[in-house]
Amino acid sequence: MNDKTLLNAAGIIALVVGIICCLTLVGAIVGVPLIIGGNKFRQLSRMDDDYIKSNKDTILVWSIVFILLCTVSGVLGIIYFIGIENPNGISFSSKPSNSSKYNDLEKLNQLYKDKVLTKEEYETEKERILNNK
Repeated sequence: MNDKTLLNAAGIIALVVGIICCLTLVGAIVGVPLIIGGNKFRQLSRMDDDYIKSNKDTILVWSIVFILLCTVSGVLGIIYFIGIENPNGISFSSKPSNSSKYNDLEKLNQLYKDKVLTKEEYETEKERILNNK
């Protein structure tokens, strides 16, 4: 899974901003939720990956609250949440597109026509491409 530093940093920033906001009575309206959420992020940063995955919705909700109250913590939380959803960070779809399949089949066919592949190799590869294996 990802490095939990982002989650911890978001929690610390939210805690600090929350404490500063609580110096005034009106600021406490914003400060208290920041302290609660910051503490939750700090607690989650110390948990194992399976526990975090099972509580990823909590991370998303608090990240949205932080975006409204303390932008930096919210952005860090959203980045961490995206990392949970997509650990490789490369693509949001693991399924190849149809045009990609078509290109692969064209290349495969050309290799077969050029007698680089045997009929059996050609059929095996064609089946693999068509079935996304």
